[in-house]
Amino acid sequence: MNKSSATLHSASRPASAVQRGPLLDIDLSAIRANYSSMRVRYGGRDLSAVLKSDSYGLGLEPIARSLGAAGCTTFWVNDLEEAARLRSVVPDPTVYALFGLGLHDPEDFVETGVIPVLASLDELVQCSRAAARSSRRMRVAVQLDTGLGRLGLNRADVALLSEQGELLAPFELSCWVSHLAAFDLPDDPMNRLQRQMLLDWTSLLPKAPISLASSSGIFMGSDWHFDIARIGSALFGVQTSTRWQEGLQPCYRLTAPVLRVATFPAGSRVGYRGASELERTSRIATLALGYSNGLPRDFAKQARVYLNDVPAPFVGGISMNLSMVDVTDVSDPDVVPGRVVEVLGPRQTVDAVASELDCAPNLLLTQIGSGCRRRYLDGAPDDGAAR
Repeated sequence: MNKSSATLHSASRPASAVQRGPLLDIDLSAIRANYSSMRVRYGGRDLSAVLKSDSYGLGLEPIARSLGAAGCTTFWVNDLEEAARLRSVVPDPTVYALFGLGLHDPEDFVETGVIPVLASLDELVQCSRAAARSSRRMRVAVQLDTGLGRLGLNRADVALLSEQGELLAPFELSCWVSHLAAFDLPDDPMNRLQRQMLLDWTSLLPKAPISLASSSGIFMGSDWHFDIARIGSALFGVQTSTRWQEGLQPCYRLTAPVLRVATFPAGSRVGYRGASELERTSRIATLALGYSNGLPRDFAKQARVYLNDVPAPFVGGISMNLSMVDVTDVSDPDVVPGRVVEVLGPRQTVDAVASELDCAPNLLLTQIGSGCRRRYLDGAPDDGAAR
């Protein structure tokens, strides 16, 4: 249908500040509350925060600063670049780099004090030689691959390491690290097998703290906690298990403004290639929101937006910067250009949408966080977080 066949609605610009694009509000107080809630549940020594990938797309610096003020002193990031950003806002933190050396020289870690989580026997040998050359003990953690298959020493590597203990002599060993492959399925037998394998392997190696539990592991009971827990998703109120995890507050709210409202007769087709046919006379609101802001293309098939408490379904698919929703069932005064609608928040969480789309909630969180302007509700600066 061409534009001339649509009846347009107009309204004056709202008197308050106008939101001209999608905006992701991030509640730092909710993140701190989630950290405190997890600390109550945790029975180990050190409850640490995983802020990898720019804090799951939500902004590394303001979140690290807020958690540091809440008493968190140990953090996990991807690499040296993220470690430098974190250390710029948190005084004297303990920082682990999950990518191991990440193709850097071992000396870079010695100089910065960042602890690489060594991902292979080759990295361990590189660091052992570098530490021996410098006559300085190097702080490292070592990843043990008990079943995930991505990074870490395997059974043969552990056997070799137990025989050649001199490889570990130049190190200050911070911890042994592993990760459950079925972390989101607490009753999966593989979890118990991995835990036992971790205990068997570390019994052959020098004694050091153990880090196994991620967010979901805290809810699996004290048998899984060990010495250092790594919580990431739970900080942001994201569920990471098929078993509901109590006490987590979503920290995000995604909104987008209405650009135009038009009435279309029944039988009209809207969207590229007429993606949707309207079954009734419909009012369609066009939003400043699209896949360039991190929405998966299938988001429109399952998700809704909310105006007050009334859901409005997407129609016509999602394009790069725009999307359309059917607001026929929303009262007229509520839908005008400049009106802001809620896309994600308490009424529709990333967990609920991810379940419908059969994807990981963190896929949505990282993509949307990286694709939208971010605003922090706790008084922390935006840190130039518009993307």
